Parts: sequence; structure tokens; C-alpha cells
Amino acid sequence: MKVYFLKASELNDKFTAARKFGREAHTIQSLVKPTCLIIDEVGRCRFCKENTAMFFDLVDRRYEKEGPHTIIFTSNKQPNEWAQYFDGNDDLICSLDRIFDRASIFDIKGESYRGRACITYAVEAGNTSAPATEAQN
Repeated sequence: MKVYFLKASELNDKFTAARKFGREAHTIQSLVKPTCLIIDEVGRCRFCKENTAMFFDLVDRRYEKEGPHTIIFTSNKQPNEWAQYFDGNDDLICSLDRIFDRASIFDIKGESYRGRACITYAVEAGNTSAPATEAQN
């Protein structure tokens, strides 16, 4: 099994570079190949209309792919909030339709794993200034 991991911002940058150099098909194909594609931190960047169309193409081609074609998305945003991060509403709706057709959703609540070793210190400062006295001549 081959797994490919990238952040949503990296995916967005890949799409922008692919469009700049006319390599959209090659870029999409390279992201369709892995058995599992992990896209981390959806909702941390904004996809323009053209990149949203490429996002749909990627999701659609993985959805239609023979054999294993898992996509894992991580986000601290609920999918109903994703529209504010993707221009091209029709492409996003079609993408979400395919994503949630056979999805397993894990909604994790609670403290952050990254904060488990965090120690909080509270310090209270008292009034250390002396009372004002009248100047003597």
C-alpha cells in the first residue's frame, strides 16, 4: 500500500503550480495513484475557483478508481463550513457528494493531543508600590 500525505495548503500550491505550467493532468494522476491520500488541515487556506475544480477532479477520479482509493481529510472545521475555503460552490458540492457517499466520520472532541504536556502556571502580582507620601520641604 502506498500512502501520500500533504497539507491542504501544499495541495493548493501544487494545483496552482500545475496550472501555471500546464501540468494539471499529470498532477492529478500523481495524486490518484496512491492507495491512500491524506489531506491535512482542510480549512487553513482558500482554494480559488480553478483549484477547487481541480480538487473536484481529484476526488472524482479517486472515487471512480478501481481498487483501494481511500482519502482521509483532517480539519478542525465541519464540512458544512468548507464552502468558505473553496470558491466554485458547484465543484465543492459535487466533491462532498462523492466524499460522503461511503464515508466514515470521526468527530473527535476534547483536549488537544498536542497540549497534553502543557503546564500552566498562574502568577498573581501584589501591589508592591509604596503609598504616595506628601513631599516634605
